[in-house]
Amino acid sequence: MKAIFFSLLSFGRTFASVVPQGHDSKIARAPQDSSPGQCHVIQDVGTFTEHALYTFESSTMPDGLQISDGQPPVTTPGAPYTRVMTASSVSIQAPYLELTVVGGQTQSPIQGGEVSTAVTDILYASVRTRAIFSPVKGVCHGLFFYKSDTQEIDIEYLTDPDSTSNPQNGSVPLQLTNQAADGVHDDETYTTYPAPDTANSEEHEYRVDWTSGTTTFYVDGVVAKTFTSNVPTVPGTWLWNNWSNGDKGWSVGPPIQDSVLKIRSIEMYYNQSSTQKSC
Repeated sequence: MKAIFFSLLSFGRTFASVVPQGHDSKIARAPQDSSPGQCHVIQDVGTFTEHALYTFESSTMPDGLQISDGQPPVTTPGAPYTRVMTASSVSIQAPYLELTVVGGQTQSPIQGGEVSTAVTDILYASVRTRAIFSPVKGVCHGLFFYKSDTQEIDIEYLTDPDSTSNPQNGSVPLQLTNQAADGVHDDETYTTYPAPDTANSEEHEYRVDWTSGTTTFYVDGVVAKTFTSNVPTVPGTWLWNNWSNGDKGWSVGPPIQDSVLKIRSIEMYYNQSSTQKSC
């Protein structure tokens, strides 16, 4: 049940490094590059030609990331509001990148925030996002790869437990998806996985390893799920967003208060289809 923006798309569905002071020291680290240099070898994952680490210690957006803005509103069947991504919904409050759905919006389009990679030809990657999810009901967070509705990998988090896509037991799990390659929604590869108990108050690492024929999802260095069906086969873009359209089957909302997805860092090992590097 995706919604697309693409400055970009919107919808979507780990960095392990130094554990910040006050953070749970039990969180595992994702495998790091074992052969620094032209190529990057990630243990049990693969070899990648490119590496990027985005942090948000200054007020300027790091080179390599871009803000979604100026696109027409998106309409989702059954949702009471349209939605749009705006530059004003993206800010850096060091050390976090903040993607905000401002509270109290009552008219379409509902504004949300999104950033994407400037690189649009990523073909296989290991992407780790260290983030704090919003405790405010009524938004969808997306951390995802996107080329088209049929070539998409999602980590998503629906902050309202009453969303009919959540289990209806008060919990808010992660929604993990490979969108259906044939375009038929019921053919998507999908599961839920428990979010960390402190997902709304502490940083956690959410990671996707995408290789030929496989997508593997991790939370704090622990494998959550591996998919071998509907795995994307074409290059595309990585995106991070936060949005609402009032859809009771997905985001619910819009939120009454500001709802903010806080991203501490993004680390990516990846290949580009346009690059002919050899390892």
